Amino acid sequence: MKLIPPEIKIEEFEGFTPEKDTFQRREYAEDLTNLISNVDDELVLALDAPWGEGKTTFVKMWRGMLHDKGVHSIYFDAFKNDFIEDPFLALVGEIHCLLENQPNEDIKNDFKEKAIATLKALGKASVRVGIRAATAGVLDETILEGAGAEGEVTDIADQYLSNRITDIQKDKATLENFRTTLGTIAKSLGENTKLVFIIDELDRCKPSFALDLLEKIKHVFSVPDIVFVLVMNREQMSEVIKTRYGLGINATKYLQKFIHIWIGLPKRLEQHDNDGSRYLNHCLQNMGYENSTDSYGFERETFSELIDYYGMSLREIERSLTNFALVENTTGGNLVRDYLTMSVFLSVIKALYPDCFKKIRHERITYDQAIIETELVNFTTPHWQGVGIPEGHIVKWLLKYYMSDDEEVELLIKADKNWADRRDFGREAVRYISKILDSFRN
Repeated sequence: MKLIPPEIKIEEFEGFTPEKDTFQRREYAEDLTNLISNVDDELVLALDAPWGEGKTTFVKMWRGMLHDKGVHSIYFDAFKNDFIEDPFLALVGEIHCLLENQPNEDIKNDFKEKAIATLKALGKASVRVGIRAATAGVLDETILEGAGAEGEVTDIADQYLSNRITDIQKDKATLENFRTTLGTIAKSLGENTKLVFIIDELDRCKPSFALDLLEKIKHVFSVPDIVFVLVMNREQMSEVIKTRYGLGINATKYLQKFIHIWIGLPKRLEQHDNDGSRYLNHCLQNMGYENSTDSYGFERETFSELIDYYGMSLREIERSLTNFALVENTTGGNLVRDYLTMSVFLSVIKALYPDCFKKIRHERITYDQAIIETELVNFTTPHWQGVGIPEGHIVKWLLKYYMSDDEEVELLIKADKNWADRRDFGREAVRYISKILDSFRN
C-alpha cells in the first residue's frame, strides 16, 4: 500500500475527465464559464477555499474546459514566481508568452513597446530619491526640508521637480495607452472571447509580492475582456495583509477594493456520497488498498463515518490515510478486523488530536476522558445502535474494551452480554497500534 495518496496530475488543457473529476465540479465550471463570457465589465474573481480543498486541481481542469470553448487562459503560480522583484514584469511576461504563439506580429510588438514604456513610468523613483540622483547626492531630504537651500543645487532640484510634474501627465498617458493595448489583446485572440488570467497560491507567496500584485492588477491590468481569477484562502490572505499594514487594518474591506466577486468550491453533502467519501474512495484506490482485504468495506465505512462526523478536510483525510498505511505496511496487512478498526480510529485521532493520541499511547488517559477530548461523545450510527452495540458505535465499544483493565471488563460483561463476545480477544490493540504510529513522526 502506498504511504501517500498520489497527487492528481492534470495535463495542460486536459479538462474534467470522469476519472479525475472526483467531486463532479464540471457543471460548476460551466456556470463560471457562462458568467465570465457574458460580463462586459472589468472583472476580478477570487476563489476562496481552505488549504488542500482542491482549488489548484479545479482551476487547472477549468483551463481545459475554457480551451475547448475557445477561451484563452493563463495560469500563474504566484508562490513559485515571487522571486521576481516586480509583479508588473511577472504579469507582462506571462502575457508576452501567450502572444508568442499568436500570428499577429503587430499586436506582439505593440504590447512589448507599451509594456516597456509603462515599466519606465511605474519604475521612476520618488521625488526625494530623484532629487538626490539629479544633484549627485549633494541635496538630500534633510537639506530639502530645511530653510534657505539656495544656489545651483537648488536650481537643479527645482528643475527636476518641474520635469516630474510634467512627466506625471505623460506617465498617466503611457499607462492608459498600455491599458488600451491590453484591451485589444483579448479581441485579437478571437471574437466574443475573454482572456482569463488565473493567479494561484496568492496567499502563500511573499506578502510584499502578493499585495503589490493586487495593486498592479487593479490599477494597470484590470480592463474589459481580461478576467482575473485569484486563487487563495481568504483567512490566510487577511493575515498577509496584516503583516504589512498591522493588526488594526480591516482586511475584509481592504480586499473589497480589489475583488468584485468571491466564489467558492461546491460541496456534495449527501450522507453516503459527499466529498469526503468520494475522496476517501479515490485515495484508497490510488494507494492500492481498494478491496485488498476481506474487511475492506468495513474499514472504508469506519473511515467514512469518522470523516463525516468530524467534517474532515481533504488534507486531514490524506494524513489519516498515511497513518493507516504506516500500520498496514508495518504489519504486512495481517491485522484482524478489530485491530483494523482501532488502526482506522487511531490513525484519524493522531491526525486530528495529536496531544490526545500521545496520552492514549502512553496510557495517561481513561476511556471517558479520551471520548471527551476527541469529541466522540455523540458519535453513534443507527446501524450500530440497531444491532445493540454498547456505546452506540463499534469504535467506541472496542476502544472501551481495549482501554479497560480486567476488573472493569468483568463488570462490563456482567452488565451486558454483548461484552462477553470480546472475552477471547487479546486486549493489546490500542497499545500495539499506537506504538507503531508513535514510531513515525509524520
